[in-house]
Amino acid sequence: MVMLPRARTVGVAVIATLVLVSGASIAFAAIDASTAQDNETENETATVTFENQTSNGSAVVVNNTTLPEGGFVAIHEAAPVDENATDNMTADENETVTNMSEEYAPGAVLGNSSYLGSGDHENVTVELNESLEESQVLIAMPHQDTNDNQTYEFPEADGPYTSDGEPVIDDALITLEDGMNETMGDDMGDDDMMDNESEP
Repeated sequence: MVMLPRARTVGVAVIATLVLVSGASIAFAAIDASTAQDNETENETATVTFENQTSNGSAVVVNNTTLPEGGFVAIHEAAPVDENATDNMTADENETVTNMSEEYAPGAVLGNSSYLGSGDHENVTVELNESLEESQVLIAMPHQDTNDNQTYEFPEADGPYTSDGEPVIDDALITLEDGMNETMGDDMGDDDMMDNESEP
């Protein structure tokens, strides 16, 4: 008769222990899930797609970019990695080339987009600081807004987004539109001829 209360006490203790262990397991599971989410956020990086295109030389279009924390897309010169590589490439030689990042590395910044919020952006037009004088390969590179002032200030701030320690980039052959100046010259010539014909 005396043993019954002790048995109940032991049983209650066992149940309480099981509840505590189960609660701890749930807590650990929640922590693990939270850590996984944090790691996933830390591993997010930018992407950029920059396709071959024809331009008037004053601006280019970045087809798509994803900026996890907002920032900018900068257009860089494409410096040949191989000293024997051709400095200038023509459209005829490279019509089917879509990615030449292994042959070219980012050089000087030629222009940058305005501030872009976090998320996906399509058809981003980037005005160049100076118009291109010839067809050439350029590189698009997403940059962060490291000082949160929505003003592009690279290289003092706003470094590039990286993946595996390397800047996220894509390159494209920019072919200048042909015949614009020639057409304007021809039109002016025709007008001058008409004016001359109309004079007595």
